[in-house]
Amino acid sequence: MNLSARKIGGKVRSLIWDRIEKERDLRACDNVCTETLRTVCLTLGPYRNLTTLTASVLYLHPRCQVLNHAGGRVFGDPRIDFLANYSEETFERFVRYALRASQTGRRGKHGGSIRHSHAVEDRPQMREAIGAMAPKDQPICLVWKESLRTSNHIRRNGVDLGEMLTRNPALRFLMPVRNPLDCAVSNMRKGHVRLFDGLDGEADILATLKAIVDEFAWFRQLQHQHPDRFFHYFEHDPPQQVMTRLAEFLQLDACEEWLQAGHQAFQVSSNYRHSPKATDHFRELVLAKLGNDEEFSRPLLSFVDVEQPVAPG
Repeated sequence: MNLSARKIGGKVRSLIWDRIEKERDLRACDNVCTETLRTVCLTLGPYRNLTTLTASVLYLHPRCQVLNHAGGRVFGDPRIDFLANYSEETFERFVRYALRASQTGRRGKHGGSIRHSHAVEDRPQMREAIGAMAPKDQPICLVWKESLRTSNHIRRNGVDLGEMLTRNPALRFLMPVRNPLDCAVSNMRKGHVRLFDGLDGEADILATLKAIVDEFAWFRQLQHQHPDRFFHYFEHDPPQQVMTRLAEFLQLDACEEWLQAGHQAFQVSSNYRHSPKATDHFRELVLAKLGNDEEFSRPLLSFVDVEQPVAPG
């Protein structure tokens, strides 16, 4: 058997196992209790945008459970894809499945437990803190971290989020905002740029920046319509303030132990340097698409117009 055949065979076996695992979890999730849940929050916006770090910090909370990725297992399955096929029953089944799937899984887009994410596995301090946590039998909040794939899925299916939010008081949406130029370079280096609608793997920094700002503008439009159900924060916001606001948004107790643990983990640094051309292009995009939204555009422009202190990382 040649190398190519072995690779194909390995992929087929992996797909079969994924399907078996999914059906097993769907059967088992009937026994998952959701009575204590108050909020269910989905991340939106670009990848490489502090979503994994945010989800990891939230997972440090003893009453918050996190599902990492797993969009390929959810989207397109009418039994659990509540975004494209909303009903109370579909949403409830998704929540049960997400709580079950978040206990296992693996690194990469297959997803599962946030314990397998790069932000945890690559940070010894975070890995140690999460590894010491007890199982969460009575979570108050469920967070699903799949960001751009979720945003794309909502738009491609013409989902009426206004109607859904009216019908479902538990649902929330979250978008961190990393330095957009750093986010663009990171998406290009990791190959995620092709996930933006209209872009491929060869997209340059200017096209990637436009796609990122478009995501911000789309999120802000929804946030203006539903201010209590959409939350964002900026990379340079004080960690303690972000965590306190997040806790309120997700109806979690901002306990001191969690605030201390999260503050230590919530450190972001940047090693990127950007060309004047990219910086000027970003500034023009923000002014063109978000210039009338000073509450959002001012801190967004501060990434390039004001030198921000670099936190230790």
